[in-house]
Amino acid sequence: MKIQTLLIALFLFTLFCTSCQKVITPPLSNGAAQLVIEGTVSDTSGPYHVNISKTISFYADNTYPNVSGASVTITDETAGVNDLLSETSAGIYTTHTIIGTPGHTYQLQVVVNGQTYNSVSTMPLPVSLDSISFDYTAVKNMIQPTVHYRDPAAFVNYYKYNIWVNGVKLRRFQTDEDRLMNGRYISEDLSTDTGAIRKNNLVLVSLVGVDKGAYNFLMEAANIAFYNDQLSSPATPASNIFGGCMGYFSAQTVSSKSSIVK
Repeated sequence: MKIQTLLIALFLFTLFCTSCQKVITPPLSNGAAQLVIEGTVSDTSGPYHVNISKTISFYADNTYPNVSGASVTITDETAGVNDLLSETSAGIYTTHTIIGTPGHTYQLQVVVNGQTYNSVSTMPLPVSLDSISFDYTAVKNMIQPTVHYRDPAAFVNYYKYNIWVNGVKLRRFQTDEDRLMNGRYISEDLSTDTGAIRKNNLVLVSLVGVDKGAYNFLMEAANIAFYNDQLSSPATPASNIFGGCMGYFSAQTVSSKSSIVK
């Protein structure tokens, strides 16, 4: 999902959930456009991609300007492999040789207009998703997928859950860590919006293992976008990319299961 969408989610909630009939245009401040970098390497088959764009003002249309002409490199520091990415379309940079390997550490370097941005992420060891089922009773008018898997006791784990319904990725995602469930067998309902999942839908869930830096960003982003009633004021998730930009870089593992809703 677009990082910019997360940052304006709080404003959208306020504007569209108001009971007023009159259309009000609040005087929001339009700050300078910020660079947004989103990149991942995973243990699935490549190539992998880094997307570079810029933020827009709140009242602009939903078109985020892509950033071309950047120099983007991903280095497998464990294997000693450097991969200079090619810009395959505007603002989208694609790998050639990097292979995602659990336990390896990857460095992202992006150079835009003479400014350098860096991030380092270590791919965790994989955790396998055993199966998914569906909870029809936990929340009224919702069908919630339930994930089932064993959390390893030997090391700390951070997770992100993604959901696809009939091949379309849901905007909503969820994060978790094993601080209170280390070594346990997990059966956990995932949050969905009302009506997002219906009978006879084909649902695929991915259990994504991330490191602490990526988890901190994703957890904050989810809180801002989906649980903003718990926040005292709007916020921006802290990037794990250094140099003064928004976004995140993640070396991650992916395990997926699918099932049809009965």
